[in-house]
Amino acid sequence: MKIKCILLLICTLSAIRISSQTFTAGEQLTLAISSYCLIGTNNAPVNLNLSSSVAGAPITSVSNSDVYVKVSSIVPGGTHREITARISSGVVPTGTILTLVSAPCTTTNSGGALGIPTVTPVVLDGIDKELVDMIATCYTGTGYNDGYRLTYTWKRDESVNYSQIKSTIEPVNLVVVLTITAHDSN
Repeated sequence: MKIKCILLLICTLSAIRISSQTFTAGEQLTLAISSYCLIGTNNAPVNLNLSSSVAGAPITSVSNSDVYVKVSSIVPGGTHREITARISSGVVPTGTILTLVSAPCTTTNSGGALGIPTVTPVVLDGIDKELVDMIATCYTGTGYNDGYRLTYTWKRDESVNYSQIKSTIEPVNLVVVLTITAHDSN
C-alpha cells in the first residue's frame, strides 16, 4: 500500500508539472527627460570699499570671491548653455570699474559637462557679458562652496582722470543679474 501511495503521489506531481503553463502580461512605458535649467547662488554678501592706507598713494582695488553660482542643466542634443552677467540696477561710481570673472566649477559634488569659464575679467555694465560657455548636461553641487566661484573686483578706471573719482555719501547699491541661456552648438 505504501508503494501504491508513493507511486500515486509521483504520478500526480508529474502530471502537475507537465500541465503547467507560463502566462505573461506587459505594460507599455513612456520615458522622457525634459530639458531644463536652474541657476542660483549661495547668496553671499558682496561689500566692497575703495580706500588707501598709505599717505600719497592712490586708492587700491578690492576684491570679493565669496559668491558661488550653482547650475542644474539637462540640454537637448546639439545645444549648450552660457552664463552671462550684467548690472540691472545702479551705476558704478565715476572713475571706477567693477569687473567679474568666474573660476572653473568645483569638482567635489559636481558632474557632467560643466563648461569653460572666461579667463579674463569682464567689465560689468548694463550689457550681458559672458562668464561661462559650453555648459551642457551637468550639475554643480548644492553645498555653500559648490559651483562656479565668482570674483568681483572694484578698482579705479585707469582711462579716467583721477580727479573724477568722488566719495559716496551713501553706499551705492548695485544689482548684478546672472543669466543662463541656451544656444545651438553648431
